[in-house]
Amino acid sequence: MADRLITDVGGLPAGEVPREEVPQLYWEKLMIAMFNVLVAKGFLTLDEFRRAVEEMSPETYRKTSFYNRRLDCIARLLDEKGLISADVLARRTDAILAAGTRDHVG
Repeated sequence: MADRLITDVGGLPAGEVPREEVPQLYWEKLMIAMFNVLVAKGFLTLDEFRRAVEEMSPETYRKTSFYNRRLDCIARLLDEKGLISADVLARRTDAILAAGTRDHVG
């Protein structure tokens, strides 16, 4: 039998499902909106996104949140397609954080 992908959890025990409501952070809402626009405009496809998720290491997948996984995959796909380089994105992110505009970060 082939090894399972990190996303292939069918038939595995999942434990308790958390029932408490967790508020969605502003950046999470923006990231989902950005993803939807990128797909709607044809810059990314859902199949490409799924591939990016499935290529994550199990350790990275387990230790990052749902939204951070999505953000990482979007950034990797945009870099892969030459739409924005990882270096430019990292420099811009560093500049925003250095300016102290972290009110949207949880």
